[in-house]
Amino acid sequence: MEPSSFHVPAKAGRQPGLVSAVNDAFAGGLGEGEAMRQAAFAVSTVAGEGVFRALVTSLARILGTDLAFIALPLPVSPAKLRMLAFYLDGRTIEDFVYALAGTPCETVIGQQYRVYPAEITRLFPMDDDFSRLGLSSYAGYPLSDAHGGPLGIISVASRRPLPDAAMVESMLKIFAARAVTEIERSRTDTALRASEEQYRAIFTASVDGMALVDTEGRIVDVNPAFTSIWGYPREDLVGLALDRLAPDDEGPSCMRLLSSPTDGLAYQGECQVRHRDGTLVDVEVRGVPMHYNGQPHVLAILRDIGERRRAETQRAQLETQLRQAQKMEAIGQLTGGIAHDFNNILTSVLGYTVLALERAESAADATLVRYLEQTRRASQRARDLIQQMLTFSRGRRGEARLVALGPQVRESLELLRSTLPATIELDNDLHGDVPQVLADPVQCEQVLLNLCINARDAIVGAGTIRVALRRSAHSGTVCASCRKAVHGDYVELAVTDTGAGIEQKVLDRMFEPFFTTKEIGKGSGMGLATVHGIAHEHRGHVVVESAPGKGSTFRVLFPVPVRIDGFAPAAPDPWSRPATVRRQLAGRVLVVDDESMVADYMRELLLGWGLEVTVKVHAPDAERWYAEDPQRVDLVITDQTMPRITGLQLARAMTLQRPEMPVFLHTGNGEDVAPDVLVSCGVAALLRKPVDPEELLALLQLHLPRRAP
Repeated sequence: MEPSSFHVPAKAGRQPGLVSAVNDAFAGGLGEGEAMRQAAFAVSTVAGEGVFRALVTSLARILGTDLAFIALPLPVSPAKLRMLAFYLDGRTIEDFVYALAGTPCETVIGQQYRVYPAEITRLFPMDDDFSRLGLSSYAGYPLSDAHGGPLGIISVASRRPLPDAAMVESMLKIFAARAVTEIERSRTDTALRASEEQYRAIFTASVDGMALVDTEGRIVDVNPAFTSIWGYPREDLVGLALDRLAPDDEGPSCMRLLSSPTDGLAYQGECQVRHRDGTLVDVEVRGVPMHYNGQPHVLAILRDIGERRRAETQRAQLETQLRQAQKMEAIGQLTGGIAHDFNNILTSVLGYTVLALERAESAADATLVRYLEQTRRASQRARDLIQQMLTFSRGRRGEARLVALGPQVRESLELLRSTLPATIELDNDLHGDVPQVLADPVQCEQVLLNLCINARDAIVGAGTIRVALRRSAHSGTVCASCRKAVHGDYVELAVTDTGAGIEQKVLDRMFEPFFTTKEIGKGSGMGLATVHGIAHEHRGHVVVESAPGKGSTFRVLFPVPVRIDGFAPAAPDPWSRPATVRRQLAGRVLVVDDESMVADYMRELLLGWGLEVTVKVHAPDAERWYAEDPQRVDLVITDQTMPRITGLQLARAMTLQRPEMPVFLHTGNGEDVAPDVLVSCGVAALLRKPVDPEELLALLQLHLPRRAP
């Protein structure tokens, strides 16, 4: 606001009045001692809201001036002054703006005491207000803070010359000291109020619960977050002992929490508090020592960590699932590799045994037939073990079909009953309303057999094995093998024993392949691993309930299908069929297999059927040999897993040179090759190891060119 903006009251004029009388008295000889006494009395008695008005009024009366004021520079515009109090001719005005430029105040503020005893309008012609008011003299004293920094100005002006510059300076200095004290107190109060408002806003808006607690443990104040943790309104909490809010067993620790900060030590810990509805809330508590109203207090900061603990629990469960999945995957890969290598050995053993059986039968050697039959059965048991390993490693899947488990379980129990000791009772509880499931019946039987054998071995002396079949719904049950939560509708096949139970350290590892607690020679360690593989291959789970001394229950859960389509029945075991008369074939076959035992067996088998056979144990050699003359063979049989060149790569190279060439691929892990990949590589048929002679014969008859006798 410009200088002309401050308004001179209408009653103000050049009348002598009280100010003139005081001025006359001072000019007429008012002693310095009396003036100092009045100044001291004035600055010591003024107080309250109108302190600045009282100061300028007293100053003007003591000095006998017409005008007095206290002003501060505007924070945003230091070139302007804001009047804290303005006295003129007996009246006071407050809070208006006065421009510094061209005024005597400009020579004082932030500098030093100035006095202009007379002719002020000539010295400062730009100050229209001084001229308009008829002022003749001026004196000003700078206001400074405790560090000497400029605060503002205190000034007086008169229509008469100022008679004693030293006396005026003394008076201004006394009143300046009082004004500075009041200005700094006001600023401190303002800053304190702003700080309190700021911290009150933080206190109120904090998402953490906060409570101010005195040394006796009583609540002085709380914020909204604190009230929500307990469910009580603020008025019910203030004045209450904090330990009364804690559960009975948490009260002493709560008081220890409070005593530590009041001793000047911060505290942090975790405890439980009881909500108004009775539920327990997990909280993290921090106690911070502080002073409030001059007394030691504690600021208790509470954070609800229930969600964090639930997240930590869930994360721990997920980490356990991940570790279990990684472990099972690693073991599965190892198992699959072992099974693949053993499959090559088994192919030649079982194949040569079947060929020898045919010759022995032709020679009518009954003893040799019996020996070879025992060899074949042993090989079949080895083959079953390999199938279990492949099932676990997910290298092979069972053939799904619509299965009614009730009749199948009854039939299996009849066969199983005769294999159990007389001291073990076999009981069952098979519900008749169990829905059908999509599963491989052979693998379902394998699951039941493995669980019953496991139960038999767990019982020492007399006991009972109970097999139950029912429909069950699950929500949050944890699978013992994959550690995932189970939800949904299932058909449950349960096997319970009255054995010694399972220790926790065994529960954590029992589904690992080759892990067993049985004596050497009494278990392969693949039984429960196979159960795990079959259950999860059917999108099911395994739930185990056991405790030492209380027996065990294994529940295998097969999902109830939402939608049922037609499924073909599983094919019978080709190796268990009696040998049939082999029809003579004609043609030239290339066999490629890096396992010489498998290659030699395939040569013997194909030669027996009248075919011309060329064997290559190195895929690159086979590729070069074939490239020299692709017409020299009629059909190629190649292994998939070979060094340097895979069977698929070899098939692609050969069919590019001769698209009509039939290529058979045989492997121990058929599901590793997608059907569209087989087609793109020109593979005509996929054979699984051990190779089924009947299946191979049928494929050869289909793909070899028909030749004249």
